[in-house]
Amino acid sequence: MFILYRLVLFCLFSVAIYSSCDLKSEMLVSGHYPKLDFTPCAIVNVTVDCSCLSLTNIQPSWFPSYTEVLLFNNNKLKVLPNYTFSHLQHLKILDLSNNDIQEIEIDAFHGLGKLENLQLYQNKYCFYDSVKLDRIFQPTPSLTKLNIIQNTDCLVDNVTNSFLTKLTKLRRLEISYNSERLYLGPEFTRLRDLKYLKIVGDSQIIDNLTFVYVGNLTGLELCHMNSLNSISSDAFQPLINLKVLKMIDISLNLSYVLLRLEPFQGRNMSEMTLDTISIDVHEERPKENGYLTRHNTQYLRNICVSSLTLQNCLINYITVEAVGVAQLETWNNCLVNLVISDNPLTGNRFALLKLLNLKQLKSVTMTDAFRHCVEYAPFPVHFEEHRLDSQSNWLISTTIENKETLDHDVFNGLDTSTHVTWAKNNTTSIDQRIQIGDSGNFYISENLRYINARRLFISALVNVHFIVYGAQNVEYLDISDSGFHDFTGFVEGFTSLKTYILSGNDLSKVSIQFFEYLPSMENLALSNCRLERDFMSQHSHVLFKNLTRLKQLDLSSNSLNYLSTNTFLYNSHLQFVNLARNLFREIPFRLRYTPELRALDLSVNSLSSLDVSTTKDLDHLVTKTGYLKLYLQGNVLSCGCNDITFLQWMKTTLVTFDLNGNFTCINEKGERTYILFHSDLESLWRECNGILFLYLSVIIMCLYFIGLCIVFIIFRNKQFLISYLLQTFVGFMVSTRKDYKIDVYIGYSDRDYKFPCNNLREFFENSLGYKTFLIDRDLIASVDKASGIVDALNASWRILLVCSESFLKDDDWSMFTLRSAIYTQNPANPARVVVLVHKDCLPLLPTALLSSVNDENICVVSEWAMSYEMMQMLTTRLT
Repeated sequence: MFILYRLVLFCLFSVAIYSSCDLKSEMLVSGHYPKLDFTPCAIVNVTVDCSCLSLTNIQPSWFPSYTEVLLFNNNKLKVLPNYTFSHLQHLKILDLSNNDIQEIEIDAFHGLGKLENLQLYQNKYCFYDSVKLDRIFQPTPSLTKLNIIQNTDCLVDNVTNSFLTKLTKLRRLEISYNSERLYLGPEFTRLRDLKYLKIVGDSQIIDNLTFVYVGNLTGLELCHMNSLNSISSDAFQPLINLKVLKMIDISLNLSYVLLRLEPFQGRNMSEMTLDTISIDVHEERPKENGYLTRHNTQYLRNICVSSLTLQNCLINYITVEAVGVAQLETWNNCLVNLVISDNPLTGNRFALLKLLNLKQLKSVTMTDAFRHCVEYAPFPVHFEEHRLDSQSNWLISTTIENKETLDHDVFNGLDTSTHVTWAKNNTTSIDQRIQIGDSGNFYISENLRYINARRLFISALVNVHFIVYGAQNVEYLDISDSGFHDFTGFVEGFTSLKTYILSGNDLSKVSIQFFEYLPSMENLALSNCRLERDFMSQHSHVLFKNLTRLKQLDLSSNSLNYLSTNTFLYNSHLQFVNLARNLFREIPFRLRYTPELRALDLSVNSLSSLDVSTTKDLDHLVTKTGYLKLYLQGNVLSCGCNDITFLQWMKTTLVTFDLNGNFTCINEKGERTYILFHSDLESLWRECNGILFLYLSVIIMCLYFIGLCIVFIIFRNKQFLISYLLQTFVGFMVSTRKDYKIDVYIGYSDRDYKFPCNNLREFFENSLGYKTFLIDRDLIASVDKASGIVDALNASWRILLVCSESFLKDDDWSMFTLRSAIYTQNPANPARVVVLVHKDCLPLLPTALLSSVNDENICVVSEWAMSYEMMQMLTTRLT
């Protein structure tokens, strides 16, 4: 039914004007439509979607007048009031299913003259008042599809559906009957266009009058009739045009139903489905009810049906005569699609294999002969846009058009997960074991393209060279969970096979050339196949070497921990790889071998993180392909201090993750947390490395200050250091007092001459016995003053500069003496210059002087007078 919601609508017709019953309807029909002040519904073009909103009432103002599709399903509506849709003159599809509608007022559908599809199923309305129903459906003469199957038991017998006589354009009707005898009365004679009829209910009897008035039907579906206990042998005789017969969930014995198909023998039919046709399991008598014999299949075998389904019918045994080739001449020319599944077969299942020789057969499904413990999801599960049910997509189209081709592109998907479920003990008691001799040949129809034999056998050997003739067109083969083991032989003949599902079988012994004869393979499922670790770690590259077209591979649930080097070297077209539920600690193959990879499933493995080289390869791959999804759910990832780089990559990469990347992980303290909890990587970095880098910062800062101090000390004591180095490494000798003619040169200002010429001179000459040089006393008049000063400085062992205020500010010759004294310092006499300065004049000392004279040689005094302290300072500096 959901397909109806997506139908392309016809162009708008001109607005039809209907006569009204009262003033309200007259206003609506005349074009005075309600103003859309508020609507809880979604409006897209001509479609209004009000579904799944738990609405308890319905307002006309919610829908614009141009609406063509109105979806009001899955709400809580109980009453359908009059004139609700009167202004919707263009409405074509109305879905009111899955509500609680118990009352439909007479003019509820007024104005819906163009309505074509009405869905009223799964409500609680009782269709028993024929007069009222006539008036309710009178405004809808254009209906072609109507579903009025209700979710209620209206125990009213002999109800006529006379209201249907007004709906002469009906082509599909779905209706429920609860009367003891199912009878489609004369009201159906007016429905000449009715082609498909679906009936559900609690009727008990179907007799030869049931379908007398519906002889034009091409499709009949009888569903959920658990009270049915009798079908007349000629009940289906009037259905001379029937092409599709479906009987689903009916409590009758399958053999009984098969014998009621006599009217269809010799007829051409498109589809026949018998699904869940069985009596109560507690009343089951397998030897009587679960046997298909030549007798109870005599009519079925003579029906030229294109698609046949026998599903979940408690078939226990199929005799060879029931499906013998000699008895299937009709099917040999007609049968295209065959489904025999979910039946507890206990006998020789090789009888079914004879059906594979039917000439026109294209699709065969013989599955689930025994209960399973592991369920394998259909291909694929990762990408919803590719998720198609493999069985439904391989059903051959058997409609009236009888399409002859299949779309093999539906196989572009991979089963990437398994679901473990508990099941009861297998009801099968006979151990079916297929054994083939030294060589085996098998013949099937050359038209076969799809074979699904999942869980058909319990045990089988594949240890010989096995040739299947006629299999050159088979594109899909599923033999999963069938007990196949010992894959040391070869299977040859499937040259066009694209999808091969071996999951659930035992491949602990497998030949490295087993897939050598499958050149067209694109999808391979080997989930839960007990693949040997040692074998795969050494030979996996050889096992897949010949599958050069491989696009999808499932190796999940095999407890593998390594793959051999160069695995997938020859599989450059791989797009989906499933390695879930193994023991891999890293990606076990080189990503450069799979340049087209779009999905990699590593769920439930032993990964803790990915190294830098792997993340770079993943980034390179997603850049080339445009999309790459990585599945890591179920791994115990690490989000500690050593994984900050990995966490940073997860935050910035273009690779898509399952669970939006919010995986469970273990932090540095061993606590369980989540990846997104550490999205603030700066905080994590500070938590992990903050103390270390704080210590480093303190150490660097200390080293910096120490370096500054060393540089300062070196700069201030440059001459002393040079002298020391020269003495230590070169053998340089420091000059002594004896090497100079003058002991002390006293530099002073002309204005302040008294203290240096009297007090200082007397102290040096009388107390210390030094020879001094005073410019006013010792400089020869005939010598240039500047030259005399320089010569005297160079000939002096010590130079004492008396830095008074006038010496530093007013006297030019004083400044000349100061600068010349600075230049006289050298490594041979590094402490040559001594400064005697008043404390008030310290700020006036030139920078050049401070940078060249050691602090120890700068003597600060509070007054210009000889004192004991001054004499001690001068004695210490000048000796």
